[in-house]
Amino acid sequence: MYGHSRHKLLTLFLLSAAFHFPTGAQDTVRMTLDSCLRYAYGHNLTVLTAELNGESARNTLSGAKMRFLPSVNASASQGLGWSDQTTRSGNYGINASLPLFSGLGTVANLKQARAGLEQSDLQAQQTRNNVGVRILQQYLTLLMNREKLAYQQEVLQTSIQQEREGEVRLRVGKILESDYQLLQASRISAESEVQNTRLTIEQNRADLATLIGYEEGGVLEAVAPLDSLNAEGREVMAYGTLLTRARESMPDWQLGDLEVEMAQLNVDIARSNFLPSLSLNAGASYSDGTVLSDNPVTHLQGGLNSSLTLGLSIPIFNAGSSLTNYRQSKIALRQAELQRRQEVLDLESQLQELHTSTCQALNRFRASEALAHAYRASYDVYTIKYGQGAVTTVELLQQQDRYLSALNDWLQNKYSYLLAEKQLDIYTGKEITL
Repeated sequence: MYGHSRHKLLTLFLLSAAFHFPTGAQDTVRMTLDSCLRYAYGHNLTVLTAELNGESARNTLSGAKMRFLPSVNASASQGLGWSDQTTRSGNYGINASLPLFSGLGTVANLKQARAGLEQSDLQAQQTRNNVGVRILQQYLTLLMNREKLAYQQEVLQTSIQQEREGEVRLRVGKILESDYQLLQASRISAESEVQNTRLTIEQNRADLATLIGYEEGGVLEAVAPLDSLNAEGREVMAYGTLLTRARESMPDWQLGDLEVEMAQLNVDIARSNFLPSLSLNAGASYSDGTVLSDNPVTHLQGGLNSSLTLGLSIPIFNAGSSLTNYRQSKIALRQAELQRRQEVLDLESQLQELHTSTCQALNRFRASEALAHAYRASYDVYTIKYGQGAVTTVELLQQQDRYLSALNDWLQNKYSYLLAEKQLDIYTGKEITL
């Protein structure tokens, strides 16, 4: 009997040790939230795609600027002719054209290209913000489960000790067999919870690595334990302050204004098609010839010709396409203005909802923190009383379940509040730190 008992205790000790010490051979890569964000901004595929859009917009702007420069073309030709004589002729020329006025369409195109570059930069920032929120959520989930694992391991150690003491009590007849079976079941349940949380943490690490685009090998580990975070003294900024700062920092607000501006520029471009265009053209050419059938060969007199012209083009009628485009651009402008108004309402509603949920999360955090501390103190007392025989096994395990339930609520509420608080920081342009 005693040999079997020692074997069982050794098995429980080894199981406990396995839960405390990692067995994997992969190296651990410790990353802060800031390093995760910076790595993602250089490797996340969504972020990289948004930055390529910015590069394309810069090329478009460069092309719009080049339209103000003259265009220069060179030409050369050689030919043979047969009649009474066989002749060879050659022509060489260079031509240049400089647009002087194009109904202000070129200017509007330049402004639109600049607005497009600004739009792509804002969209890239918007993408980084969205990816940042996802990374923050995954990072905090990993931290929450790590903290949960620490508490679960503590409960497991207590359950192992309770089962060991219960076996001794069973032998001397102080508890029933059914009580001892409850203690065994409690230990098995605690082991299962630890194993499941460890598996969840492994999945959290893999998800975080995928999200930031990490492919360099090793296991990612969050390095910002928040077990000391408490609700005391924490406050949520006033909604008016949040709204003011968000308008200054969130790219979503500026993007709507740019959409309206670009729609207005499209109207200007369409209007420019009704106006005349003026260009300055210059050219120089040289021609020569040779009679090949003469003996000796006769060279024809060549010459250098040059020209300078001022060209004026006045649109009169193009089957109504310019008028149709102009009307369509006016409609698109009105649509952009209405969409902008709706986006403002949606953004304000989104911020109001986030502000409210953050306040509610803080309230739940405070309440659950107090409840978790109270149940922990009660559970400690029950553990002592159980050792003294003052409470039953059922009463002890019931109190343990209450404590674990309160602990889970506290962890969920703590990290839910932290996620909401950091989202507000992102939207108000604050540096994201833990």
